[in-house]
Amino acid sequence: MMQVWNFLVWLAETLDPINSLIGLVTTIVAGFTAFMVWQDQRRRRVWLQEIAHSPGERPSMLILDLLVGQDARAQIENFRRQQEGLKDIPEDRIAVVSRSSKLTPEDMFQLQQDIRAAIAKLADAGTDRIHLFLAAPQPATAVVGAHLANTSTVIYHYDREQGTYVNYGLLRPMA
Repeated sequence: MMQVWNFLVWLAETLDPINSLIGLVTTIVAGFTAFMVWQDQRRRRVWLQEIAHSPGERPSMLILDLLVGQDARAQIENFRRQQEGLKDIPEDRIAVVSRSSKLTPEDMFQLQQDIRAAIAKLADAGTDRIHLFLAAPQPATAVVGAHLANTSTVIYHYDREQGTYVNYGLLRPMA
């Protein structure tokens, strides 16, 4: 019995420094990995903010004006003229989807066709970034978001407290 005990003591004395070394190496590797992940997330956040605030090489605008009794187009044009990257966008790269009556579920099929046509018009103009201005009910914004999910799209929404359109960033930031 004493031999077994002596063997276990010897084994513990031998493995103890090895376990400490393995623990130290594991801690260093985990800390380095955590630092790299933090640095990558920080870099992506800065990159996404830069992208969201740059107009693009061939920017375009898509205006979704579906609120009854409001003319968002004039308000958006005033905002656009004040913005450095947006004021130079030519008319052939501006698409408007609007309705004069309240949006109903029966209108959704036609709305989707109108949105597809507007996006196709912008794609034909060779746009690389779409600046999306939203003045619409939530179902319509979900539809346009689904259609623009694979494009570089910057979202603008009217903020009543500030009294102007606010850049909400990219529609689909990289994960």
